[in-house]
Amino acid sequence: MRYVLIAVMFLLSLILPGTLFHFWSWSGIKPDLLMLLTIYIAMHHRMSVSGIWGLGAGLFEDFYLGRYVGMYTLTLVVVAILSNWLAERWYRENFLLTTFMVFLVTAVGQILVSFLSLGAGLHWAFTDILRLVIGVSLYNAILVPVTYPWVHQSFVRGWLRYRPRYER
Repeated sequence: MRYVLIAVMFLLSLILPGTLFHFWSWSGIKPDLLMLLTIYIAMHHRMSVSGIWGLGAGLFEDFYLGRYVGMYTLTLVVVAILSNWLAERWYRENFLLTTFMVFLVTAVGQILVSFLSLGAGLHWAFTDILRLVIGVSLYNAILVPVTYPWVHQSFVRGWLRYRPRYER
């Protein structure tokens, strides 16, 4: 059941930015839901699983978008590793720290996307890059109060339920 839920969240994170969030965009800025999902999964899994998730999700997003194959793959791997590294050092139960972590990691991911886009030949002004990085990071951080409690509880409850008895 958990894998079905993750698959549904994955598909929704690909579909919703182009549909529902098209109407809820601020000056054309939409949240990066797949990056947000990658951060959440990386916070609750080991480094190897986080890296594999980032690799697979990024590759799938690159093929879904159909351009610049490898850009989101590299970005989501870096986001997953950074999220996992920060989650090991920060307390996940603290809601404000989680919101700040999502803002920080999303900003790093969006900066990486911007630099890779510049390397691919897109000509963006510095002000556009700054507006994109801050806008997407704020949007993802604003979505944390709505999304994180459900995701965190599903991982914590699932982990406690499937642990062997001798570890309890």
